[in-house]
Amino acid sequence: MDQHSVPATLGFLRYGLAVLMLLPLLLFVRRPIPPLKITFVIIGLGIIQFGFFHLFVNTALKDITASRGAVIFSLIPIMTMLIAAMVGRDKLTPINPFAAMLSIIGVSLAIGEKAFQDQTGSHSWTGEILFFMAVCCGATYNAFSSSLLKMHSIVHSTIIGMTAGSAFILLFSFSEGFPAVTETFSSKTWLWILYLAGPAAAVSLFLFNWGLQQLSPSKAAIYVPLAPVAASAFGAVLLGEELSRLFLIGLTLAIAGPVLTNWKAKQKKQ
Repeated sequence: MDQHSVPATLGFLRYGLAVLMLLPLLLFVRRPIPPLKITFVIIGLGIIQFGFFHLFVNTALKDITASRGAVIFSLIPIMTMLIAAMVGRDKLTPINPFAAMLSIIGVSLAIGEKAFQDQTGSHSWTGEILFFMAVCCGATYNAFSSSLLKMHSIVHSTIIGMTAGSAFILLFSFSEGFPAVTETFSSKTWLWILYLAGPAAAVSLFLFNWGLQQLSPSKAAIYVPLAPVAASAFGAVLLGEELSRLFLIGLTLAIAGPVLTNWKAKQKKQ
């Protein structure tokens, strides 16, 4: 089963199972459930992050390569900074845009060779536009959720947001033939879904929300471009792919962004 043929179904299973995995954490939460008004805001942000973001990315990957999308994905830090600054959620300091640009350049160099290889045939901009819309969704979530996570439980916020997103995707999954389509999944596909639901969703997104709670939106988002570079690096280690000098230079610049941001923050505290 090609994952790009049923993106909504896989998205619903991924986030739905992730919610089930996070539910036991409610036993350890001491903070009260967010008030109704805040809950609706969290639901809206969850639909943006776990609903629209997922649909845009998976639909875009039908038209463009993952490496090309990763270059566009690296725009999340600068978009987060701009949105957070415009709505008064964060201050736009000179060092943050500079660090974001380092990360963007780093990702572009690291995977630019694959991303911008000559493509045969005509090429529309549908994939790029959808990926940029996904970037706007991710940046909006980062900018607005950080302050909410500082005041309310990460467990409640993550579960509420992820439940809202998975319920939203469920509506689209019916057009793909859900739940009958799941009968065609092989055992290997179900193992991948469990991996995407566990380490790649429940754990990683919970930790990302924890990072948003601890840091400002801009400082948290500066780490996002490291994900595609790290994926390429792990691919080289696990699959034996060769790493070029350009990749290593890009990796250095991508890491330099978060390092520079944290170094300046420590200097201010001292």
